[in-house]
Amino acid sequence: MTGRGKKTVLIIHNAVKAGGAKDKFRLESIAGVLDEVKAVAGALEELGIEFQTKSIEKIEQLPAILEKSRSQIVFNLVEEIEGAITDACLVPAICLAHKKACTGSATPALLLSQNKWQAKAVLAAANVVCPAGVVVYPGGGIELKNLPKGRYIVKPALTDASEGIDSDSVVDVRGSALQKCVEKIHTQFGQPAIVEQFISGKEINVSLVERDGRAEVMPLAEIDFSAFSVGKPRIVGYRAKWLADSFEYNNTPRIIPADVSKKAAESIRRYAKEAWQAIGCSGYARVDFRLDEDENPFVLEVNPNPDISPDAGFPAAIAAGGITYCEFVKSILDNAIDNKLYPCYNNTLSEVIDV
Repeated sequence: MTGRGKKTVLIIHNAVKAGGAKDKFRLESIAGVLDEVKAVAGALEELGIEFQTKSIEKIEQLPAILEKSRSQIVFNLVEEIEGAITDACLVPAICLAHKKACTGSATPALLLSQNKWQAKAVLAAANVVCPAGVVVYPGGGIELKNLPKGRYIVKPALTDASEGIDSDSVVDVRGSALQKCVEKIHTQFGQPAIVEQFISGKEINVSLVERDGRAEVMPLAEIDFSAFSVGKPRIVGYRAKWLADSFEYNNTPRIIPADVSKKAAESIRRYAKEAWQAIGCSGYARVDFRLDEDENPFVLEVNPNPDISPDAGFPAAIAAGGITYCEFVKSILDNAIDNKLYPCYNNTLSEVIDV
């Protein structure tokens, strides 16, 4: 119970419920936020920091919660809420308007990364190499003339957590299955579909943590697909991330550090930092890569709001980097206070909350 006048951290997360018909395709990823809330709450308890937890179903509920709360730091675990798919990205901006610090990346970075097609354009302009691809809007045709032959992966343009991605998402660009995959995305998610060149080599996840004003690259993590049969697409789809009784979930372990050459590792780390800067990340983020047969890295996605639940890849990477989960949570709070968007605060956590 929070004492009167006590300064605390306010954990805000999305309410967990199946809202519409489209939610049936991603129930597990929606519920996953509760594991994050539990882990962050546990770390705050261990750090001796008092906290409150509130959930929201719609972005319109957030201002009233902030107005009533004495907390000056919001720990943002909102991933997706009712309304426009970009509404969750507005949480940091609303916190700023209420003069409360907010953990993680700011609204512009969240909005940019949410639209993967726009993010790819920004990354390309920053000379960060991404796979070739096209975007197909609902009702539109697929323009293939500028795409090289080979296999492609079809995915929603505006979702996270591998929603809408499975083994059937990898198809030959000239085959009839491509149109079916695109239509599936349009129907299930009501979003544009990205048709992206499938890079068939290793998959590498790179976790970054901001400490002392700099983005630090954690040990590289490789997804081990050795148990996959010949011909089965080696991807981390929805089943691999969320369905605990599936083959994919139980046969995609991480290898940390990744088994890559020194040259490839250096390129991956450089691109990860450049991607962080191009998107405008802060606090923490994950950059996903695929390598081609010559170990050339391609950035698949920048996620400025990655899953930080204990079983996810991010905590595994920071642990390999010698950072405990409590230290990680503490650094996130420190970064929120140090963020120049919140100049009204002193640059120490103890000035803002009671420890």
